[in-house]
Amino acid sequence: METIREITSFSHDGLDYMWYPFSATLGPNNSVISAEHYHEIGELLRFLNMIFGTNNHHPEVVNRENIGNSVRFLIGDKPQRTLCSISFRTDKSEYKMQRYFIGEYSVEAKLQKIGTSIVYHGQDVIQVLCKLRKPFIVGNDSLFINNSIIFKPIDNYSRSSMIALANNWARMIGFQDSRIGLDYAGKWSIPSSSDSSRSSRRSVRSLVCSSPLRILTNLAQAVMRKRTYGTCVPIFCPFNVESLNEFESIAMLDLIKNVSIEEGLQFIVGINSKPQINSMIDTIETPNLSIYQKD
Repeated sequence: METIREITSFSHDGLDYMWYPFSATLGPNNSVISAEHYHEIGELLRFLNMIFGTNNHHPEVVNRENIGNSVRFLIGDKPQRTLCSISFRTDKSEYKMQRYFIGEYSVEAKLQKIGTSIVYHGQDVIQVLCKLRKPFIVGNDSLFINNSIIFKPIDNYSRSSMIALANNWARMIGFQDSRIGLDYAGKWSIPSSSDSSRSSRRSVRSLVCSSPLRILTNLAQAVMRKRTYGTCVPIFCPFNVESLNEFESIAMLDLIKNVSIEEGLQFIVGINSKPQINSMIDTIETPNLSIYQKD
């Protein structure tokens, strides 16, 4: 299997909360994408999952004989139509992929191997995607939010190393009493000072969900995966800058950038826009929605 090493660019012409056209050219190690509202970052995560998806290609939904009640039930009377494009590099080649979506369903797909005459269409694109190791898109699914989806500890050394990395980074940005934990099953916990040893799983999960330090657990997994296997696919993570003060948020993003460069990772972060932070960090900004408002 080929491994996707780097996402170089992507674009779409409007998708639900990100209803405006948007494109981005990414750096080889770290890029920060800044949206006016945090829910737009969630939409960007959904877009990336859709374009790399292998179970959502259903060109039959546009067949004339299928345009009936069943299709309207699946995609609505007026489904959104979206053209998406993404360029990426693998171990051996560079590709550009385009997919056309009606609602949640891909109805057209094209994959071009750059520098060659090789072009795949339709189901052949899906077959190629199935043979690629694809990026990790870390969302906010509460069911799996405290699991190790990037790298699960394979022994005590890898587990203790990830704990040490995450806690050391947390202290570097000002969390001196950081006690991030990781069990052998790959579940993370970020207990507060008031938690007792009998804290329930539910309380631990809520802490991981709400903690601004969660992104450090993902960074630790990416680093350990790269150190263990010598490679790691691109990572895309959301980060709510409102969860920290401006100084801490800037320190967090700067730390992620430096670690990504040192470890040879492509770690992409999506944040909600804040002028003071955007002025200090090199960000890729989505359009200000006010430009679309009528005077």
